[in-house]
Amino acid sequence: MICTVTDENLRVRVFSRGELLVLYDEGKNEVVMKEKNPALNSPMKRPTVAKECVRLGADKVLAAHGSLCFPSYRILKKAGVLMSVTEDGSQIETKNFWGVNWKEVVYSSFDAMRERIRGH
Repeated sequence: MICTVTDENLRVRVFSRGELLVLYDEGKNEVVMKEKNPALNSPMKRPTVAKECVRLGADKVLAAHGSLCFPSYRILKKAGVLMSVTEDGSQIETKNFWGVNWKEVVYSSFDAMRERIRGH
């Protein structure tokens, strides 16, 4: 199962901004579960999504560019969850994704700090 955050049109969004947390079965090509994104009401937005994905038993996370800050990365890595990154706004079925690297984690961490400073 792939865990990701999307908008109402199932386009992958940054963990802190998307409306829905989604479990997607790529084998059946269908959404198995949708719920309101718990990060929207949390001060620790990105890590909240990572914890929820682990709790739901996802084996993969598809994250929009800017989603995997260091705490989120650490939570998912410790749980053995495979992480992939795609462009913000990609369709959930996208094949245009890549593995996470340190540059992504650093970028996402700075983006998370910027959001907290600006109050988003």
